[in-house]
Amino acid sequence: MRDFRDSKAMAHTLRVALAAKGHKVTNSESLELIALAFGVADWNTLSAVIREEAAGLHNHAPAPQFPTTATMHRALAYARQRKHQYATLEHLLLALIDDVDASAVMKACNVDLGALREKLTNYIDDDLKALAIDGGDEPQQSAGFQRVVQRAAHYAEGRGRPKRTGAELLVAIFVDRSRATPRGFSVSRT
Repeated sequence: MRDFRDSKAMAHTLRVALAAKGHKVTNSESLELIALAFGVADWNTLSAVIREEAAGLHNHAPAPQFPTTATMHRALAYARQRKHQYATLEHLLLALIDDVDASAVMKACNVDLGALREKLTNYIDDDLKALAIDGGDEPQQSAGFQRVVQRAAHYAEGRGRPKRTGAELLVAIFVDRSRATPRGFSVSRT
């Protein structure tokens, strides 16, 4: 299981995953994104924490908690509004646009959040119509949704944090290699 000490490997994985999706990110940009995902200001700060940990000097004071409960509820609400049987990664990504931590990472990647919101909403409304069911049942999390939430929780746990952030959920979406990008769906960057 990877934790913050594996940040360089995680940055490489993120860069490869983004490249596979058509988003070119430099090595230094991916390191900065991983630092943001771990809740620190920049790569230099995270690198210093890694060095301190390796030297056994790290103070294990609890990090601030950034619950993603509102983001999770928003994703489920998007599925519920459309009477979808399942809340998918698309619902989660749409909810992450309004998450402070995740939107900061996306902005750092020059993602046009307005265009992303529009494309996701259109995709969910048009291409995921088959998920709609009659009845008022609460939507269930899809297998991919559950995997991403679990992976983000592992990232948070590896950092010694009791709660995951939206940035960790976002990173977990991009490294979920078992999920293919929907045909014809791409995110514009500015």
